[in-house]
Amino acid sequence: MFITELSIKRPAVSWVMSLILIIFGLFVFWKLPVRELPDGIQPPVVQVQVDYKSAAASIVDQEVTQVMEDVIGGAEGIKNIDSKSENGRSTINIEFDTSIDLDSAANDIRERVARVVDNLPDESDPPQILKRAAGFSTTMWLALSSKTWSDLELGDYAERYLVDQFSSIKNVGRILVGGLRELSIRVWVDPIKLAANDLTIQELESSLRSENIRLPAGTKKSGNKVITLSDVANIEFGPVSEKTLFKAQTRDQLNLKTVGIGIYARSGASTVELSDDIKKKIIEVKKTLPEELDLRVAFNRANYVEAAIEEVYKTLITAFILVVVIIYLFLGNLKAVIVPAIALPVSLIASFLGLYIFGLSINIFVLLSFILAIGIITDDSVIMTDSIYRRIENGETPLVAAYRGSKQISFAIIATTLILIAVFLPLIFIDGISG
Repeated sequence: MFITELSIKRPAVSWVMSLILIIFGLFVFWKLPVRELPDGIQPPVVQVQVDYKSAAASIVDQEVTQVMEDVIGGAEGIKNIDSKSENGRSTINIEFDTSIDLDSAANDIRERVARVVDNLPDESDPPQILKRAAGFSTTMWLALSSKTWSDLELGDYAERYLVDQFSSIKNVGRILVGGLRELSIRVWVDPIKLAANDLTIQELESSLRSENIRLPAGTKKSGNKVITLSDVANIEFGPVSEKTLFKAQTRDQLNLKTVGIGIYARSGASTVELSDDIKKKIIEVKKTLPEELDLRVAFNRANYVEAAIEEVYKTLITAFILVVVIIYLFLGNLKAVIVPAIALPVSLIASFLGLYIFGLSINIFVLLSFILAIGIITDDSVIMTDSIYRRIENGETPLVAAYRGSKQISFAIIATTLILIAVFLPLIFIDGISG
């Protein structure tokens, strides 16, 4: 083989090639995204969410969910539609085939939903179209807490000032404010006072709808008398719903009033990189926070991803050490260990270059494949080393033994490698998540 002859006759060439592969491999290693799982293992999902406050689940299903399903069902590449109607909200998850581009699918759904927006109840909020992957989960939860501020004030501050700042981070797909208690104005009508002023509940409702602005306004005339809302009702401020409540605690404080800020990663984004970007943004945001507020990380999924990958790294290093030790014990020659000890790291580091070229990421499956590759590389290097050393023991010079020994088994090693490739190659033609 040409490469074998060149490496034996000109060893400097093989050293230079190995160094180039190591340098470029290490260079691109720091540029590779780190994820728990590969990009294509989870099918793309588009979520359509419509809030219809105060409506019963049956009404939501009839007037919102079914209307949306009828128009969404004709989209191309749909694998499954899962809808849920609950009090005040309709949620539809559309799962697509893995071959469908998520952005294109979201645009298609957005266009279809736009056709039926006018058919939805006037009291419902505009539909929200969210892009995500199956198993979509929060990348990080932040806790905004205070000893003095109320829940309403915390939620209002988070929505006004923090959501937009964290939404501007690269690869952020969605921001959710958990425990948000939106401000509402409750009007408790006194029917006796209403009747005394010769008004009906319908007239009062009409006035509230037409003059619902944030100004000192809103009156109703009955004959020549001007009637204000306080004349016929009691008004109080409070949260829209009492169903959700967030609490936080620190080492010195318990049950702090808190709202959570959930940050979701965009499909295909690196969890670890996004986590680092969020932490940098937190440092910036803290400089402008009022003194009464505290912002900290309550949950970080990147910690679990890094821990899982770290365990695989440890397994990889352990496998490498065991291979070297076992080779030395069986061959009984320290020089024989040098070949696989060099071949293994050079091959594995050079593979990072291939990952970078094909746009892949470092994930658990890639690292597990490295462990499998250790065995394959070790087999080839041990066979090659044993063939050369047998010839040296028979009296041949190291140069001649290296040339003849490698030439003798090169075809067998190449054939074995091609067979392994042929075994795994059909897997790329399997459709869906399995492929």
